[in-house]
Amino acid sequence: MMPVRTAVLDKFISVLEDIPEIKSVRRFEVVPDDLSAIELPAAYIFETAPEDRGIQNRLATATMHLMIQVFFNLTIKDQQNSGFSDAYKTMDILAARLHAIYHNSVGLSKNGLVNIVELTYDRIITNNSVGMLNSTFDVEYRHDRGNAFS
Repeated sequence: MMPVRTAVLDKFISVLEDIPEIKSVRRFEVVPDDLSAIELPAAYIFETAPEDRGIQNRLATATMHLMIQVFFNLTIKDQQNSGFSDAYKTMDILAARLHAIYHNSVGLSKNGLVNIVELTYDRIITNNSVGMLNSTFDVEYRHDRGNAFS
């Protein structure tokens, strides 16, 4: 038996792992200084702020504030094009896939996941070889009051 929070995150990560453009998903790990040491594209999930918690009748409610950072290699074509248009197309594809995840059920249960709310997207070309998509979102979940395993 695992806490509802862990189950919600595990389910969300399993759906992220199904995105064909992403090679690996890492939860709450530090991004390595040398991105050439990992297979890209790679997604990292971080908490951006402490959880908000509340009570709703017999349920305990919580909202996790999360960010996904997806790092990927720029292609030779990207590097030849000063506008990096292919990289931005890749980021738009990833943003569209994340949008679909946020707006489709990733596994509702008796309590568990309630809602995923998109907040922001930020597309960055960090240097001549790496691009990054940042997506911030909130995950609302709940469990029986007094029992985080329910």
